[in-house]
Amino acid sequence: MFKVAICDDEATALQLNTLLTESVLKEEGVPYEITTFDDIQAMTDALVRPGQPYDLLISDILASGINGIEAAERLRSIGEKLDIIFISSTAEYAIEGYKVQALRYLKKPVDIEQLREAIMISYRKTAQKDGLSLTCDGKLYNIRYEEIIYAESQARDVELTLKDRRLVTHMKISDFEKLLPDQFFRCHRSYIVNLLEVENIERYQATMKNQDYIPISQQLYTEMKNRMFQSQTKR
Repeated sequence: MFKVAICDDEATALQLNTLLTESVLKEEGVPYEITTFDDIQAMTDALVRPGQPYDLLISDILASGINGIEAAERLRSIGEKLDIIFISSTAEYAIEGYKVQALRYLKKPVDIEQLREAIMISYRKTAQKDGLSLTCDGKLYNIRYEEIIYAESQARDVELTLKDRRLVTHMKISDFEKLLPDQFFRCHRSYIVNLLEVENIERYQATMKNQDYIPISQQLYTEMKNRMFQSQTKR
């Protein structure tokens, strides 16, 4: 069951966003449960309550008392990993929205196809705990995370280097990144590596276990070393 929380302090907007979300989920055949909130503070309290897991939050970014950014910061501070889609009539908070790892920032009135794209990215990530279902060359493939060595951006496509083959899927690398668990790290604007498949790193390059070399951005080198150490110690 895909659990969605929708929050807006305007009754009309809350009803519309709920109807649009329900329409997308029904058309896509996704089993779902939607809980609505007309108060961001109440929504935040509900989401942090033990035993009340949600997969996706769709929220207006502006409200009285506490805004969506402040709510998201609270959720992130306690480690909440649910996806967030912000909806607003202004772009004023867009940068802050992405600082709290918002999945999308949509302008009112909401375009249903943009909403659909964001919802389905979240659903696929939630539904596929051990791997991904991706369309490559017109065929659907089930790919386990452990099979992926690294991913490379090729314009609006992503080429996956797996342990036994290469596949290309039509997707931006920024969207592909959102589908991946913590064992993956975007070490360069064009590359995402499976940290468990890194043999060693040096300035500014990673050698993968298949002996391919992957560039590491200077700004991300220290963070990658730390993330690599963390991923190895969790094994």
